[in-house]
Amino acid sequence: MKYSLNAMAMNTPFFVPSSVVDRHIKLASANQIKVLLVFLKNVSIGITAEQIAEFLRLPLSEVTDALDFWAEREIVIADGKKAEEKPQEKPAAKAVRSVAIKPTREEISAAAQTDDRIAFLISEAEMKLARGLRYSEIRSLCWLYLDHGMDVSLILMLVEYAVSEGKATVSFIESTALAWLQAGVSTLTDAEEQIEIRNKRKTAWGIVLSAFGMEYRMPSDKELEFSGKWVAEWGFKADLLKEAYNICVDKNAKVSMPYINKILEKWHKDGMKTVEETKTAAKAKASKNGFGAYDKSLVEKLLNSDD
Repeated sequence: MKYSLNAMAMNTPFFVPSSVVDRHIKLASANQIKVLLVFLKNVSIGITAEQIAEFLRLPLSEVTDALDFWAEREIVIADGKKAEEKPQEKPAAKAVRSVAIKPTREEISAAAQTDDRIAFLISEAEMKLARGLRYSEIRSLCWLYLDHGMDVSLILMLVEYAVSEGKATVSFIESTALAWLQAGVSTLTDAEEQIEIRNKRKTAWGIVLSAFGMEYRMPSDKELEFSGKWVAEWGFKADLLKEAYNICVDKNAKVSMPYINKILEKWHKDGMKTVEETKTAAKAKASKNGFGAYDKSLVEKLLNSDD
């Protein structure tokens, strides 16, 4: 079936940079794309992260993470920052297929005539999925093999992993594959390590949500990264996570994962492992600098003192 644009739907079009599709869409999550579209639709009149969160019914932290994602890719500009002008890059010596363009049916058929691994890839993927592959899926798998040079065994391992996660979709397979390639994954052992890292981060995310007293929801990639760092890498326990959460909410009246990360990063650098240690450090800081500590009871004592 062929599709075409409905001209009647073009009454209020808005601009989307081509680089969003050409370079970034494969790594962006569904919510990150939603946030960007809402932002671009309203950019001329101005829109805040809070308004986007309310419109999409998403947590504010997820919206700010999404805007940070696009800011890092220089699609949007964070407040207080200016876009940096970059010198024009020289064209590469060898033309490389755009990430938005996948091999055609004819190109796949021609390649399969001289490379038996393509037929093997398609056949084994169908077995792992327990169904026939759609054309879009065949193009995606062959794109990873032909254009990105991923080994067939790696691609099949990725398909099996996607099935086990209940995410056997083109978008999940492609985004995970590109993340693996960016991380330098080239062997099955490398891939197993990446899967183990993600599983640890998922476990850590559950611990973080429990410590924050929040109901379970699907995390963004950045939230998974934060959780893995806090729990698996730095070894923070639930009580310390909750303390950082409370400080964040008391300070900002909202949950901000980047802000909580700054608190925990400071504690990690200072070797803090317990709530008592953080409170002791806060009291020492208050004694030296006045009312700079976050400990409310200490501030009240200082205000009510006769000295």
